[in-house]
Amino acid sequence: MWDTDNMFLNGPFAPWREEGEAFDLEIEGELPRELNGVLYRTGSNQHFRPPDPDRYHWFEGTGMIHAVFIRDGRATYRNRYVRTEALKLEMREGGPVLGGMMRGGDLADLPEGAPMFRDPANTHVTLFNDRLLVFSADLPHELRPDTLETVGRYDFHGGLTSPGPGPMGLTPHFRIDPGNGDLLFFVSMGNDMTWYRADRSGKLCDVHHFDMGVPSWIHDYVVTPDYAIFLIYPMFFRIENAVNGLPPLIWDTDTLETCRFAVLNRHTGAVQWIDAPDAFAPTHFFNAYQDGSKVIVDGERVPTMGTLLQDVDSSASAKEDMKAGTVWRWELDLERGVVGGGAVTDVGSGFPRINDQLAGLRHNFGYFASNRGLNEWITDGVAKVDFTSGKTEVQSLDGVVTSPNEPVFVPREGATAEDDGWILTIWWDPTTDRSEVVIQDARDFTAAPVARIKLNHRVPLGFHGSWASAAELDAAVRQG
Repeated sequence: MWDTDNMFLNGPFAPWREEGEAFDLEIEGELPRELNGVLYRTGSNQHFRPPDPDRYHWFEGTGMIHAVFIRDGRATYRNRYVRTEALKLEMREGGPVLGGMMRGGDLADLPEGAPMFRDPANTHVTLFNDRLLVFSADLPHELRPDTLETVGRYDFHGGLTSPGPGPMGLTPHFRIDPGNGDLLFFVSMGNDMTWYRADRSGKLCDVHHFDMGVPSWIHDYVVTPDYAIFLIYPMFFRIENAVNGLPPLIWDTDTLETCRFAVLNRHTGAVQWIDAPDAFAPTHFFNAYQDGSKVIVDGERVPTMGTLLQDVDSSASAKEDMKAGTVWRWELDLERGVVGGGAVTDVGSGFPRINDQLAGLRHNFGYFASNRGLNEWITDGVAKVDFTSGKTEVQSLDGVVTSPNEPVFVPREGATAEDDGWILTIWWDPTTDRSEVVIQDARDFTAAPVARIKLNHRVPLGFHGSWASAAELDAAVRQG
């Protein structure tokens, strides 16, 4: 697309710039009658041709929300761009104005009143406080939960403000307490880390701050009832590089030789530091839970991330190595102050999820988009891992439909077993250039899907998503 072989503008990544809706979608199989609600999915969907398509990066693309509404055995699809200030400006100007992650930009050339940096609003989406919120790196954007129209920024009833001029560093990887609906998130900028708890009404209740010691780029984290756990690792964000078209994310083991876990006590704000024996990068986490004096953390790790320090002065490139993560279990012994653990499976992992009803609690199963090196793209199947045995099952469909997005687990109403429910994932068919929502029985993982919802076009390979039940959706629409 746009006369470039940049992988992030071709194949399953290629932008789909039309907004619209489709009713009574074609369904192969039969949708479960108990499955009623909406699958929200967000991702990168570049609106205008980048000034330099060869240097466009997946992470910087314009955010678009996709929604698949399922009710009474029928399905409807709707998609809309998130109307950020940056996108509205560029739509008025008729083309790209702000610099990108890899190509930088001259701040002196910006129109009057333009934001200095792009917040693409493309990373995660959830229904919270009867509002549909889209997260990236700044205050979330609020959208109508049914029409997907952009309402504006959500600032937790005035409790949180963006200091400017750049993004405030608010994580897109919030956690929602399954017991009370609290939203648990952090803001990280430079050496500073601040953790927040907002109750289900959106009121900020708890705030704890600590110094990480280094400007580690923290993307994801995990929580338990008593702790918030952060992995400090040697990749640092250099804003001056981002502005000047140099690599913005630098792997620097001269500054931090090995990783460190920061275990924040949610009640007191005290931080316990536990050093890891080596340096690595976490991509995302499944979950964490407490087991006596230990905290068990399940996630993914890769050997390095970002640009190596010796290449820091080279021009930034989008053609970076997209490494598959290794599913890893860390065992943090809080009494002894040490960490152990190891690999759980040899199936390459990306976009890990669990049954969200167990967030912060003991879990046994995880789900992820797999990468076994079977094709040129970054995902080739959906996997289920048993953390007790290490057994890993992979659903590859027919071998034609590929490049699945992040799997989302939807529990069956009244379920008592952890894996009693469905896995919903958006896949891509390269022969038709259309996507489909594949619905699997999570307990019979490698069996033929329960149903496949055929969409009318491609949904670009995106980042994260969530499920809202019909009752939750209806309540949010009434509040709106």
